[in-house]
Amino acid sequence: MIEEVRSQVAELTERLRQLRLSGAPEQTLVRIEQPLPMINLFNWLSGQTLPGKSYWQDRESDYKVAGLGKAWRFKVKDQAEVNTCFQQVNAMLDKTTRCLGYLSFSDSQKMIWPEFGYGEFFFPVIEVVQTRKGCSLACHLPGHDELLWGTSIERVLGYLAQVNWALEEVGTQYLLGDPKFIPDQAHWTSLIGHALEGFESGALQKVVLSREAQLRLLEGQLNPWMLLYHWQLANPRSYVFAFESDQGSLFFGCSPERLFRRVDRVVQTEALAGTTRRGSSRHEDFKLELCLLNDSKNVHENRLVLDDIRRRLESICCDLEFDRSHSVVKLKTIQHLRQVIRGVLKDEVSDSQLLSLLHPTPAVGGEPREMARHFIEEREVYSRGLYAGACGVLGKKRSEFTVSIRSALLEEKRLRVFSGAGIVNGSDAQDEWHELDSKIGTLLSLLDPEAPVLDASNQIGRSNDLSHQTS
Repeated sequence: MIEEVRSQVAELTERLRQLRLSGAPEQTLVRIEQPLPMINLFNWLSGQTLPGKSYWQDRESDYKVAGLGKAWRFKVKDQAEVNTCFQQVNAMLDKTTRCLGYLSFSDSQKMIWPEFGYGEFFFPVIEVVQTRKGCSLACHLPGHDELLWGTSIERVLGYLAQVNWALEEVGTQYLLGDPKFIPDQAHWTSLIGHALEGFESGALQKVVLSREAQLRLLEGQLNPWMLLYHWQLANPRSYVFAFESDQGSLFFGCSPERLFRRVDRVVQTEALAGTTRRGSSRHEDFKLELCLLNDSKNVHENRLVLDDIRRRLESICCDLEFDRSHSVVKLKTIQHLRQVIRGVLKDEVSDSQLLSLLHPTPAVGGEPREMARHFIEEREVYSRGLYAGACGVLGKKRSEFTVSIRSALLEEKRLRVFSGAGIVNGSDAQDEWHELDSKIGTLLSLLDPEAPVLDASNQIGRSNDLSHQTS
């Protein structure tokens, strides 16, 4: 297979060399594509040393893309710039091109991670795309200018020469320290108390509070691509994403929550709120599912999200429907209530309008939205950054975004893992703390399958080995 891959890469390289002899095209962006045998994209990314790695996979695995570098990028400073960014992206899109991007939870400077900024949308220099129809290697070339055209071709040729196609077995050993929680449990209890006061005064109906678990890398090296590979195997039918900053930090995750999917004018979103753990047996799991479906606190939490999304979509949809009852989404360690919402967009409604109306949803912020977000920005003691933000792909025919939960940030010597819980009237601080533990349980079990979840007496990842071999 490797020989076939190299043959296709050589053909793409020759096509690019021929393009150097022609003048710059009138298009702002040119995409050139070459067929490629199917490969494991996580393994491929783990073997690369080129900067600007990125990954996106939709929930149905209909579209997967692994990217290197950024041929064109728009750094979004705040919410007001989203529409300008999307207009520029739309001018460069054709029927097959899609643009990758992400946004933070909030554009408050207190909440933003400086190395990622509020958000960014970009076309990779080179990308490997997999769909139901097959696999392809593609590159993006900014055009419309002779100097830029020539420089872009040389950059792609340089990237192709450095790509590693060996697809060798990759394994790493590492040692992680004990989790340090921000906020700690005492501060968390205090936050819940302030939220409950807000409910009693009528200022709030729901607020989603979150926690960061910091794990220091004491020895070795953690391979995030192999970790992400195993994570998506543990939680199938989830969105999978990863974005690398210019400084080398990697934000990645495996989210069950759809922000929206638009195919032509048909849009689909969902209210995903209300949580319980999985059972240790089929009988216990079913019993917990029934309790979740009939629990007034969780049903109320989900209804707040549903009603908010429905009200917002009514202004831009000419037809709107939602499920008559809840369904249950089962992940490895937890299960959620979900209600699906579908609509037909009115003419001329843009993706930026859709995004600005839905993001951030009450499932990660609260209700009323502005009041809940202000509460979070004022009282949370760490910066959420991209956690609980949005990420996905923009396209002419189809755009799709997920809510960036079940996520982590890998820095040079530290892994930061995030989780949140919806707080409503009647919430108990101890129960919500345990829910935070459950939501990071899958990832921690992958870091060390033998260690008890969040057992502070044990270090995580002792002599752990995450590896995967592909042909």
